[in-house]
Amino acid sequence: MTEVAYSIVEINDGKVFVLQAPRAKRFNPLKEISLGSMAISHICDEDVSHEPPHTDFRLPSSVEYLIGHNIDFDMQVLKNAGVTHEPKSICTNAMANYLLPTLESHKLVSLLYHFHRDIARAQAKNAHAAIADIYFTELVLISLIDLANSQGHEISDVKSLYEFSEIARVPTHLSFGKHKGEAIADLAASSEGTGYLKWLLKQDSVDLYLAQACQQALDLV
Repeated sequence: MTEVAYSIVEINDGKVFVLQAPRAKRFNPLKEISLGSMAISHICDEDVSHEPPHTDFRLPSSVEYLIGHNIDFDMQVLKNAGVTHEPKSICTNAMANYLLPTLESHKLVSLLYHFHRDIARAQAKNAHAAIADIYFTELVLISLIDLANSQGHEISDVKSLYEFSEIARVPTHLSFGKHKGEAIADLAASSEGTGYLKWLLKQDSVDLYLAQACQQALDLV
């Protein structure tokens, strides 16, 4: 972990209110930064050599919810730094896949272009800078809540947002592979699709929520 950024928001009556603007702090990961990581973050070893070790980071126990795009990845990074507190996680990537299952891409910047093209054109070049990603996630979250409520879901506060995020974690469509964009229920209804879903379930790396969706679809056939 080389940089941590966060913002504090409140969800009230389906609206997102920023209580604290994004802040960022860099840390020394105590190991050589890979070239791949440098290419994404543009943070090099010399940039963090005098920063405190990442194991110094503390997540306050008062934090009840964490919101992020691919939040499980963020939580794993925090665990690698020694963080033991585990708030309830809200994943905007899962929400986007659930609400927009056939969208070409559900990456954060892709969603920014989908919902806020003018802002994306002006600021997406800053993607993967921690503070910029916080700002982009806030914008995408606002749009996803509006979209969810327009589709009949009822997101009014952080509790209902978390509950919806948990529902959204179980995918309805595949987001990768040769059947990308296809409904899991439709795949389960065909012999080829059934074979593919059963193959997925045998993979050690299959996401637990995806496995749940595949098994549920197969059980209904």
